[in-house]
Amino acid sequence: MSHVLIISPDYASHYFPMSAVGQALVGRGHRVTFATGAGLGPRARSDGFDLETLALGPGSNAGLMRPELQNDRERSQIEGFFEASRKGMIPTLMHQAQNRQRDLLWQPLRVARDIERLLDKLAPDAVVVDQLAFGATAALRGLQRHFVSFHPGHPSAIPIGWPYGYPPRMPKRLRISLDDLDELKSVCQTVVVRFTEEYNGVIRDLDPDASIVGDAFAAVSEHRTLINYPVDLADGYGLPSRSRYIGSSVRRQSTGSQLVSRRNMGGSRPRVFVSLGSFFSARSDLLTKVVMALRNEPVDVVLARGVTPRGDLEPIPDHWTVEEYLPQPAVIRRSDLVITHGGNNTVTEALTAGVPLLVGPLSTDQFAAAADIERAGVGRAFDPNFDDSGTIADLVGAVLRSDSVELAAELGARLVANPGQEIAADLIEESVERLAPV
Repeated sequence: MSHVLIISPDYASHYFPMSAVGQALVGRGHRVTFATGAGLGPRARSDGFDLETLALGPGSNAGLMRPELQNDRERSQIEGFFEASRKGMIPTLMHQAQNRQRDLLWQPLRVARDIERLLDKLAPDAVVVDQLAFGATAALRGLQRHFVSFHPGHPSAIPIGWPYGYPPRMPKRLRISLDDLDELKSVCQTVVVRFTEEYNGVIRDLDPDASIVGDAFAAVSEHRTLINYPVDLADGYGLPSRSRYIGSSVRRQSTGSQLVSRRNMGGSRPRVFVSLGSFFSARSDLLTKVVMALRNEPVDVVLARGVTPRGDLEPIPDHWTVEEYLPQPAVIRRSDLVITHGGNNTVTEALTAGVPLLVGPLSTDQFAAAADIERAGVGRAFDPNFDDSGTIADLVGAVLRSDSVELAAELGARLVANPGQEIAADLIEESVERLAPV
């Protein structure tokens, strides 16, 4: 039995696919310790992992982002981000770029010392770290510790030929000017240089002889990087050295709440699942627009409203299921269409279930994900800020009548036959064997 330390930020969207890998390792008899923030601690323990509390950033999102639970500075940042997201892709990505070092390289020397103490305490046989936990990867490089990185998001966030934060592709419906794109690229390039300088500074502070990197965002593990994305959709992104697309790592979950099992899930109408994830459920304006689009359509709707008050969505048809939280992978498996912002968990969970998507991307790598879905024919995209409810309704019907239904089902069968978490567990076990002392 080996001991695997998994390092994850205190965000549910990062934790979920990594926890699926952890569960696969536990199922094989390995001991797994999660090092994550206090917000996810109870979830990690309930999932059967040992726990070490490790802060990697200024915020936390253990399931639903509630700005009022953050400190004053973090709440202000989140509210500013939501405001930018209402203005479109360019303002959103500009806002994220301008806050990148604060968000992704938070108190790096403190993080490094905490990780060093953890390594001394636990002496794990292998370390698996979130590829986007840059403070942690800088620490491991400076401490000259081998690690496997796990990338929970879209492959475009490991940039090959474009600066981090700039979408290498985007869906057709978005309203974007070429001048704005050029300005965004310039800003992102500047951020990459500054971020990498600080990242390398952390490495040098820990060990002046340790190797530094040319681009912190493109710096994958020198040993192995696992990318949580179907290779079928990844054409054109390239594959960094020593990296592997694992398909889809979907967390285990019950077959569904009694509520979903007994209501609205056995009718003849198509079932549409709607969710803006753990973060963007605060965009009540967008959820309201989607509700308006579906209200008079011949579909059954299962909607995870998150932090949006139910009253904002009224009137809600009697045959709909609307809850603050729903067991997403289980509900998706019993749906015919998923409407989402394009977060990588929802995208991969839907495709694993063989369900087509309608995507309204809002930030980060979601724009490239929406473009991939269109190109692969497993769904369509809409502009979440500028398309109206009538357009969204038309697109719902178009997807349900299209080849996307069959293409998504075929892709789902391939993903189910080769579970990403099991592929990842195989590769981690291989790493343990390779690094074991002779």
